[in-house]
Amino acid sequence: MRVYFSHPTMTFRTRTETTCLEIIDETLGPDEVINPSDYGLKDDLKSIIREVDVVLGLAIANKYTFLVWKEMEEGKAHGAELYTIRAKNKENIGEVERGMPQGIARLSREESEKFTNDLLGANRESLLSILFGNWGSRF
Repeated sequence: MRVYFSHPTMTFRTRTETTCLEIIDETLGPDEVINPSDYGLKDDLKSIIREVDVVLGLAIANKYTFLVWKEMEEGKAHGAELYTIRAKNKENIGEVERGMPQGIARLSREESEKFTNDLLGANRESLLSILFGNWGSRF
């Protein structure tokens, strides 16, 4: 089984990403996990998404950012099963849930930008570290 892990770029190379990858491995036992943080931001990953068995999206504070839900829909359109992990912060990451559960908002591109900027705020490094556990931080 090939799993594509769709998650916001603000979680790339963080403890949150690592924790989610561990949860995916323990829960689904995939043969391969495709992580977009291993690719360049300009790489078109649609062709990869179209060939996976599962697309698993990370929802933060009960919100799918624009790119996450678009990637999930792309996978679904090509026969992939969908799963979700919900995260409130780096200490509160949920289990794998089947599908795109009700109650998780799908943000527009503009709403995603605002959501990300609001999370990062004026204290970008410290807030990001508190929420997602940047490597090398004291959190």
